[in-house]
Amino acid sequence: MSKFSNMFHSISTKLMLLVTVIILITGALVGTTSYYIARSQLLEAGERDLKSIVDGSLASLELLNENVELGIFSLEEAQEQARLVLGGPVNEEGNYDYLSSQFSYKQDGYLLAYDQDYVLQIHPSRVGQEPPNEHTRNNRAMMVAAGQASGIEDQYVIYADLQEDGSYRDKTAYMQHFEPWDWTIGMVVFQDEFYEDLNTLSTFILLSTFVLVILSTLVFYFLTRSKIKLLKNVADVSNNIAEGKIYQTNLKESSDEIGQLATAFNKMSVELKTLVTNVQKTSTHLLDSATDLSAISEETSASSQEVGEAIAEIATGTQEQANDLEDINSRVDLLTKAITAMASQNEKMSTLTTKTATLSTEGSEIIERLQTSNAESLTASQQVSNEIKDLSDKVKEITKVMDTIENIAEETNLLALNASIEAARAGEHGKGFSVVAEEIRKLAEQSKGATHQVQSVVSAIVNETASTVKTVEGTMKTAEELSTDVISTRSKFGQLSLSVEDIVSSLNLVKQEIDTITDHNKEMSAAIESASSVSEETAASVEEITSSIDEQVRVMGNVAESAEQLTHLNQELSNLIEKYDVMS
Repeated sequence: MSKFSNMFHSISTKLMLLVTVIILITGALVGTTSYYIARSQLLEAGERDLKSIVDGSLASLELLNENVELGIFSLEEAQEQARLVLGGPVNEEGNYDYLSSQFSYKQDGYLLAYDQDYVLQIHPSRVGQEPPNEHTRNNRAMMVAAGQASGIEDQYVIYADLQEDGSYRDKTAYMQHFEPWDWTIGMVVFQDEFYEDLNTLSTFILLSTFVLVILSTLVFYFLTRSKIKLLKNVADVSNNIAEGKIYQTNLKESSDEIGQLATAFNKMSVELKTLVTNVQKTSTHLLDSATDLSAISEETSASSQEVGEAIAEIATGTQEQANDLEDINSRVDLLTKAITAMASQNEKMSTLTTKTATLSTEGSEIIERLQTSNAESLTASQQVSNEIKDLSDKVKEITKVMDTIENIAEETNLLALNASIEAARAGEHGKGFSVVAEEIRKLAEQSKGATHQVQSVVSAIVNETASTVKTVEGTMKTAEELSTDVISTRSKFGQLSLSVEDIVSSLNLVKQEIDTITDHNKEMSAAIESASSVSEETAASVEEITSSIDEQVRVMGNVAESAEQLTHLNQELSNLIEKYDVMS
C-alpha cells in the first residue's frame, strides 16, 4: 500500500496522469467537434439529396402531365403511373416497393404527395388515406404549407412522427407544390439516416484517442524518464542536505529548465559547502575572539578599578594636602606670632643690653637664658637670613624700576621743555599750553627728585641689608660659638659691656629685618590660601575623574557581559553547524 501510495504521489505518475487527461480532453473536444461538424455537413448533404430527388420527381410529373395534355394518358392514369414511377412497383402485398424505385433515399426514405385536403396521393402503403388524427393533420398541413413556400429553406420541414410503439421519431421532409395536379410532393426521411455513418466515425475517434493516449503516455514516459530521475536525484541530495550531509553534487546538466535546475543545484552545493566550511572556521575564530574580548574586558575592568583606587588615593592625598596646608597656615600664624614675640623679645634684649653694664651680677642668669634662647634664635636667624636675601633681590628690582622712572621723568622733562618752546613760538595761542607744559615739567622734576630720594632710601636699605646679612651671619656664628663659650663667657663677662653697644645697633637692624620678614610672612599666608584653593579644585576634579572611572568600570562590565553573550551565541551557532558534515 505504501509503495502504491508513493507511486501515486510521484511526480512522474502525476505528469503522466496530467498528460493522459489533457489528451483525453483534447480527443473528446476534437471528437465531439468533428462529430457535430460532420453531422451538420451530413445533414446539409442529406437535405441537398432530398431536394435533388424531389426535383427529379417533379420532372417526371411534368412528363406525365405533358402526356395528359397530349391525351396519351388520362389524369387518373397519369397519376397512377406517377405512383408506380415514383413510389415503385406494387408488390405482392399490394404496397408500393419504394426501395425498387429510383426515387428512394437509403432504407427508409421515400416520396409522398398530398392533395389540398391532406389526403395521401403517393405513399408506399397509404394511398388515399386521410389524416387519422389531429397530430397527423398538423404534420401534413405543415408539409403542404412548406411546399407552397417561396424560399428553398422554408420548403424543409422537421417534425416528430408517431411510431407504432407510441414513441416519436424526428423526420425531415423537403416539399414542393406541383400546380397542374394541385399536389404537394416531397421526400420524407428519418433524420438519423443522414448521419448513421457517424457511429463508425465515433468508434474510430474513440479508438484513435485511446491509441493516442497510450502512445503519448509511452513517449512522455521515455522522454521524461531521465528528467524525472534527475529530479529524484535533486530530491535525494536535498534530503541529505537537510540531514546535514553536504557534498559537491555532479548532476547531469542540460539547456532545458530541469537541466538548468541541475546546473544551479551543482553550483549551490559548491557554494553551500564553502559557506558551511567558512562558517565553521568563522565560528572557531569568533569563539577565540569572544574569549579574548572577555579576558581583555576583565583586565580592563580590573585596571579601571586599580585606576579608581589610585584616584581615590590621590583624592585622599589631596585631602591630606589640604589638611597639611591648613596645618601650615596654622603654623604660619604661629610663626607670625613668634616673629611678633621675637620683635618684642628684641626690644627686651635691647633694654637688657643697655642694662647689662649695671646688671653684670645678673649676667650668669642672663647667659643661662641666652643659652636657652640661642637655639631658637639660631633657627630664626637662618630664616631671617633667607628672607633678607630675598629682600635684597627685591630691592634690586625696585632700583631698576626707579631707574626706569627716572629715565621717564627725564624724557618727560625734555618733552615739557620742547612743549614750552613750541608754546612760546605760538604766542598768545600757545599761552595756555605753555602753562600746562610748565606744570608737566615741574611734575617731572618732582618725580625725578622723589625718585632720587627713593633711590637714596633704597641704596641705604641695600647697604643696611648687606650689613644686616653680615650681622645675621655673624649672629648665627656667634650663636653657634655661644653654645660652647657660655662657661668661658661667664669669666669674660666684663668684656660683654664692650659689645653691648654693637648689639644694640645690630638689634635695631634685626628689628627692621623682622618687619620685612613679617611682610613676607603675609605674602606666604596669601600663597598658602591660594594653594589651598587649588587643592580644593583638584579635589573636585578628582571626584569627577572618579565618577568617570566608575562609569568606565560599569561600561567594561557591560562589555564583558556582551562578550559572554557573544560566546553563548557562538556556541549555539557551533551546535547548529556541527550537524552538517561537509564531505569531499
